[in-house]
Amino acid sequence: MKPFRAGLALLATGSLIFGGNLPAALAQAPHEDATQTDQAEATTPASPFSVPTSAGSPQGAPRSAAPGSLPQQKFDQFIVTYTDDAKQRAEERSGDAEVAGGVTPGDLDSGIQQTIDSSAASLETSGGVVRTTTSNDAIVQTSKKLDKQQAQEFMDRLASNPNVASVEPDYVNYPAVESTFVFNDPLYSKQWNLTNPTVGIGNTGNARLYRGLKTTVAVIDTGYTRHPELIHSLVPGYDFISNPVSGRDGNGRDADPTDEGDQAPFNLCGDMQNAQISTWHGTHVAGIIAARGQNRQGIAGVSDLAAIQPIRVLGRCGGQTSDIADAIMWAAGGHINGVPDNKHPAQIINLSLGGVRACPNAYQKAINFALSKGAIVVAAAGNAGIDASQFAPANCKGVIAVGNSTKNGTRASDSNYGKTVTVSAPGTDILSLGIDSINRPNGKYNYVYRSGTSMAAPHVSGILAQQFVNGANVSRQKVYSSAFNAAANPIKCDKGYCGRGIISSRKIAQYVGNLDAQGKMSFSRPRTIYTSRVITSAHRTALSDIDAQDTSVEVQGGQAPDSAEEPATMTNDNAEAINPDAVSADADSSEESGTQSQDANDLSDDGDSQQDGDYTVTSPVQKPREAGELTLVS
Repeated sequence: MKPFRAGLALLATGSLIFGGNLPAALAQAPHEDATQTDQAEATTPASPFSVPTSAGSPQGAPRSAAPGSLPQQKFDQFIVTYTDDAKQRAEERSGDAEVAGGVTPGDLDSGIQQTIDSSAASLETSGGVVRTTTSNDAIVQTSKKLDKQQAQEFMDRLASNPNVASVEPDYVNYPAVESTFVFNDPLYSKQWNLTNPTVGIGNTGNARLYRGLKTTVAVIDTGYTRHPELIHSLVPGYDFISNPVSGRDGNGRDADPTDEGDQAPFNLCGDMQNAQISTWHGTHVAGIIAARGQNRQGIAGVSDLAAIQPIRVLGRCGGQTSDIADAIMWAAGGHINGVPDNKHPAQIINLSLGGVRACPNAYQKAINFALSKGAIVVAAAGNAGIDASQFAPANCKGVIAVGNSTKNGTRASDSNYGKTVTVSAPGTDILSLGIDSINRPNGKYNYVYRSGTSMAAPHVSGILAQQFVNGANVSRQKVYSSAFNAAANPIKCDKGYCGRGIISSRKIAQYVGNLDAQGKMSFSRPRTIYTSRVITSAHRTALSDIDAQDTSVEVQGGQAPDSAEEPATMTNDNAEAINPDAVSADADSSEESGTQSQDANDLSDDGDSQQDGDYTVTSPVQKPREAGELTLVS
């Protein structure tokens, strides 16, 4: 069956993920029929938000998932999970040990086709299985988009098949980003999010010690571009977009995760009411984590010696839940049918994406697998200005959910909040990598500011990755637990709870045990960086055109990256599994967390240099730099 285009819901209003006012209909809690199962008691729930197909259904009866709380959304793709018994019977019938999983791929799918045909006919559409997942479940697609009521009816009918355990929509997901404007002064001092020890993460450059192992961070996003500050930090990734229209490369899944641009004209994806320009979202997120530092250009990433694995799941029509779930499993080292195995499994998985819904079963299974392989999953809490418990995948069990904090140490007004949020991180006016193009990649690389929880999450991913880079014998469970237990800087939270506070690079290192004998961080980063003059029109300048005459950056101290000894690369082979239930309550008592500061005076915004441990920072946000003035950072 020829696949049909997936829908792009609510991109026109852009209110859920791209910022703006939230429609009143979306601010309400999920429907009472969409009650979540207790994720604390089930490691692999059949569907975290599934409901019985009828009020009188006995326990264990097939269940179907409510489409969620997105009004007017259309659905044409669904995830059908077969029962274990059905898979076992199919395996016994096949008797073919050579078949992956022991099940003939078409066996169960042909059995469900009759149910699909009868169900679709009543809705004046047709449908079929377009793909079998690695776990031998099915991705079912209809020939036309169904509204919420029709989708529920279709799923209920599919769930009535005795071989079906659950059915859920294959939701479309979007980047968790708000706004953008172009950078015009490419200097490290502009990265308040790194340099400020009070409202930033207090990371005055990365500890280029390499006492540990080379660490891989998977960025599951729109893909990557060959930005000069990123190309030296890459390991091979993959393009998991199965919809060729959304992927824009015409061939579905392939080994090239290049971002082709997610620009889309009016109504390309069916539900879209406005056009959008390309965001280059994955490149911006990857730059926050690992833009190469100490290279006389632009910016530095939080963990610039980490390796980035670009995995493309978001295209012109967003990204399907099934594609994202496969990407999570592959990133952690799992086998995906039809995809070469990952030779560089990630230790950190960054998900700056999502949508308003309960955690899909497909997500939870993939995240459970990643945790079992010792991979830490970090996700954006979302930009709907609602309780993060309504936003997936941030609300999935085992995920580190990250809220957005501002230059003033407050919660960003559109950042999701609540007990689901693990920690907050800088996510407003964050400078990172971009391209001066609204459509296709054109090689005109630049720097842009963006805002959103999409920008906050990679700060946490970078700090956690840095613990493996700096620590030779760091426990994965300890690094994971640090996000929940380590002391944090105060955040002024106006919504009750915004996580433990603003994540602190130093306090995470202290909790994990990556400080030296004196309890300090040792940096071989330069102590002073200065520029000869201000660049006023860099927004239209390719990096290849920016030379020492334009931006002269002199480095004192430190070691050039090319002369550093290459460390061994971390793998997930026989790695310790991460257990979310083992996160203890032993919060770092050596320093007061001060999570929910209600007093703006606690944020030390007097413009004076801030002292934190062994380094001093003059915040460029607190003390604006005049043209021609030397900019001092640690």
